[in-house]
Amino acid sequence: MSLPMSRQKNLATMALLTISGWAVQSTAFSIPNEYRLKRPAYFRSMETRTPLNLLLPSSPRSSMSKCPQKYMTTRMAAASTQLPPMADLAVRLDEPILSSKIYRGFPVWKSSIGGIVAYVFKTALIAFLVALTFALVTKLPSLFIGKLKPFAQSLSHGYKVSRGRVLRVFDERRTKNIKHPVGIPMDFSDEENATGGWGVCTLSSREEVGRSQFVKYEFDLPLEDNTLDLLLGQQVTLCYLDKREYVAKADYYLSSPRTSKGSFSILVPKIKRDYAIRADEDDNISPDFTELAIGDEIALKPGPETLQYRGQYFPVTDMVYFVAGEGIAPVIEQVKSVLPSGSSSVKLVKVVWMNESEKDFDVAQSTLEEDYYKYFKKLDVHCILEDFERNELDDNDEIIANVPRFNPGTMVVISGPRSFVGKAWEFLMETGYPDECICVFPSD
Repeated sequence: MSLPMSRQKNLATMALLTISGWAVQSTAFSIPNEYRLKRPAYFRSMETRTPLNLLLPSSPRSSMSKCPQKYMTTRMAAASTQLPPMADLAVRLDEPILSSKIYRGFPVWKSSIGGIVAYVFKTALIAFLVALTFALVTKLPSLFIGKLKPFAQSLSHGYKVSRGRVLRVFDERRTKNIKHPVGIPMDFSDEENATGGWGVCTLSSREEVGRSQFVKYEFDLPLEDNTLDLLLGQQVTLCYLDKREYVAKADYYLSSPRTSKGSFSILVPKIKRDYAIRADEDDNISPDFTELAIGDEIALKPGPETLQYRGQYFPVTDMVYFVAGEGIAPVIEQVKSVLPSGSSSVKLVKVVWMNESEKDFDVAQSTLEEDYYKYFKKLDVHCILEDFERNELDDNDEIIANVPRFNPGTMVVISGPRSFVGKAWEFLMETGYPDECICVFPSD
């Protein structure tokens, strides 16, 4: 039986769609009844096996209930491929593929244990991560800073050395530009004032020095341009009448530069030492500046010259300053005078300064540090904690290690309270220093 051309085309189209699988994805695929009179060879008889029913209710148009009755659902199977045993399974998208009956035999306790184990593992993992994060946050900064600390110290040292060199150049240029003495030296001659060589100064201020036990007293000279014009290592003698009409007189080293104009300052302990409250051969007592008021007048004159070298080794190439307490005041001035290049024959300066309390180093530690970075190849400074009034100096290993052995051309200056001066002199003599190479600066 021959079919019209248009119907043959429709039949061929239906066959192609069947091969490509469109029949599975479509909602319903129908053939008119008259085309079923003669089946093609590639359609197998569907009565020989259980059909694969695809019931896909997707849209109103594709619903089987609304299709015309003259159309029927196509039941097809591949011509050349034999379906697997699971092909007989009816598939519906509105029901689960596996029935809930399958899970009815699964033990409930196994599922509960698995959930508990998973929860415990998750909790342990979270706790571990939190602990690890805390450890990294607390430990890493210290490790990082510890590794960077040497580098930071080296960088800081380099900066301070460079800054010291620049300051040293400025100091040398400023010194060269000073052609004439600065200020007007104060006159203490008897012919001028007929006062026995005494002058007058006025107490202008008192100030505690940092955290230390020392107080700096400042005195004004009669004129703003006046200077004391003292020699290196020379003291100034101060004298006044106390409240009981006793003469209070003592010699002091300046804590200000010798060339200061219009004023000068001295360094005095807050609490006077017991042996400092005494009467000398002239029935004079040691001054107590706490009983003076700002504006009180005090007599002054140049004091003893204490810097004297009696040794036989010339030139002097090494200077060793063995210092305690306020004895650092005159040493600062001497160190500044011998450090500049060409100022003296001294090639090496060593300062060993000891105090009972670390706070007492506030008196001059910053000044010594600044001088060190200006002349770090020539100056060596050591600060040592030691109760020099109660302990013996040779019991301190740090003192023994930092006081060099005597070499010809070495001069030693002992500067500090009398309780220290005696012990220091004995220590140096036992170390091998000749007596004539030792100079003493008593500070009270």
